[in-house]
Amino acid sequence: MIISTIILGWSGIILFLITAFIFPKMAKNNEFAFIHFLLAWMYAFWLPVPLVLNQLLDFDYLQIGIIFGFIYLFMLIITMVLQTGHITYIVKNNTGQAITDKESKYMMATLSDPFEAFANVFKSIWALFLAIGFWNNGEYVMGCLMILFSLFGVYYLFLILNNILVTPVKLFAKVKPNVYVTNLETFLFFLILLIYIT
Repeated sequence: MIISTIILGWSGIILFLITAFIFPKMAKNNEFAFIHFLLAWMYAFWLPVPLVLNQLLDFDYLQIGIIFGFIYLFMLIITMVLQTGHITYIVKNNTGQAITDKESKYMMATLSDPFEAFANVFKSIWALFLAIGFWNNGEYVMGCLMILFSLFGVYYLFLILNNILVTPVKLFAKVKPNVYVTNLETFLFFLILLIYIT
């Protein structure tokens, strides 16, 4: 199982790098559906990672943590596939602007904004359980790294609260969504875990 996880996991990393490399050209050609399709596969390739880490660390409490890891990955696969379908329909079938840009943005916001941030909160909880597991195994560098990733949960929680609260809160409003921060954090998180597994 570890070998297949390594192969799939590194395939996900390569897919991320390919997506990042081709993004400017694909965006120019309005191929956002294809980008989301690739991202869905990337997250799918990482599905075995929580299970293998649970095996390697052999820490009882981590079994709770892998539930958050699986839910995080499932949520992102689902939202990427739904966004792929939505973008494809809008680009290919929205003749005569039957669906306005405003309606399209509303649908995209429903499929992405709070949903993806909520999934990332789950990843942060998983990272916290991983930190405890690594510390329990005496692997303090990995434990510290996972604690750092778990702190991103505060960032994602602020994004959610700023998004859903009717009355604005100044503290939450200061935190702005940044796709580059989210993607870099996700890439480094799985890169570090896959280096460890390998």
